[in-house]
Amino acid sequence: MSGSKVRKYLLYALGELVLVVVGILIALQINNWNEDRLERRIEREYIASMLGDVREDRRRIEAAAEGNIVLLKGLDSMLGLLVEMSDDEDQLRELFKHSVVRTYWYMRVDFSESTMSQLKSSGGLRLISDKVVRDAMLVYEKGLEDCKHQYEEMVHYFHTIESTQKQIFDLSLGKAAYALLEEDYLQMIEPLAVFEPLITSGQYLVDDDPKLRHRYYNDILFYQATLKLTNGFLDEQKRLGDQLIQLIQDRYGIE
Repeated sequence: MSGSKVRKYLLYALGELVLVVVGILIALQINNWNEDRLERRIEREYIASMLGDVREDRRRIEAAAEGNIVLLKGLDSMLGLLVEMSDDEDQLRELFKHSVVRTYWYMRVDFSESTMSQLKSSGGLRLISDKVVRDAMLVYEKGLEDCKHQYEEMVHYFHTIESTQKQIFDLSLGKAAYALLEEDYLQMIEPLAVFEPLITSGQYLVDDDPKLRHRYYNDILFYQATLKLTNGFLDEQKRLGDQLIQLIQDRYGIE
C-alpha cells in the first residue's frame, strides 16, 4: 500500500470512529433526557401525593384540636367541681358525668404517611430534586414522630387517671354512657346533656377519702397539662404542614 492510500484509509477509519462515538454519545444523551423526564414525572407524582397527605393531615389536625379544646374545658369544669365537692347529689352527678365523658379518651390524629413511607422504602427520596422542599418534607416527618411520642405520654396519663377514677366512682352507673362512647368515641365532645339519660342514679362515690380525691385532682391536672401540650404539638405540625404546602405550590406550581 502506498503512503497516500494508508493516510486516506486512516482518515476514513478515524472518521468512522468519530461518527460511531458521536452516535453513542447522542444516544446516551437522549437516554439520559428520557430518564430525567421520567424521573421528573415521577417526582411530580410524589410531590402531588405528598401535598394531598399534608392537606388531609391538616384537616384531621384541626378536627382533633377543636375536639381537645372541648375536653380541656370539661377538665376545667371538673377541677372546679372537685374543689367544691360536697354531698349534694346534683353536684356529685355532674362530677360523675364529667368524669365518665370528658376523661374517657382524647382526640388523636392518624396521620397520612403513605407517600413518605413509599419514598423511603423505594429510595425515591433522591428524586425530590428541590432540596428546600425535600428538607421541609423531612422536618414534617420528624414532627409526625414527635406527635406520636406525645400520644404515648397521653396514654400514660390516661391510664393513671383511669386507675384513680375506678377507686373513687361506681363506674357501673355509667355503663350505658360508656357503651355509646365505645360505639363512637367522637361522642365524647357532644354536650353532656346527651349523656344525661344514660347515667343511672345511685351512689356515685365508692370512696370519699380526701387523700384519694386530692390525688385524683392532681391526676386530672397533669392529664390536662399533657392534653394542652398535645394540642401544642398538633398546632406546630399544622404550621409545618402549611409551610410545606406553600413551598410545593411556589416551587412546583402544583395546586
